[in-house]
Amino acid sequence: MPSQTIHTTYDQAEFQELIAQAVANALKDLMGALNINQSNEKNIFTRQETAEILNISLPTLRSYTKQGIIKSCTLGYKVRYRLEDIQEAIKNNQLTA
Repeated sequence: MPSQTIHTTYDQAEFQELIAQAVANALKDLMGALNINQSNEKNIFTRQETAEILNISLPTLRSYTKQGIIKSCTLGYKVRYRLEDIQEAIKNNQLTA
């Protein structure tokens, strides 16, 4: 890469501040993109999705829910399962297919 000289009217402190601001803005944008990717990760699952994750039938999932082996959330008439609750049930070895 050829060497290049740039002449500017900024003094050294002003130029350093401009570079620091540019780096800070780039890092802020990068962190924002990372937060968006994390928030797009699915955390709530339907009964069908949960049964598929656990490799069990829907009646078995309903039975486990009634027994308190796995927690569910009700949104109106819809039953949903949180990722944390699915992981907790697996972690506690409470699921037997």
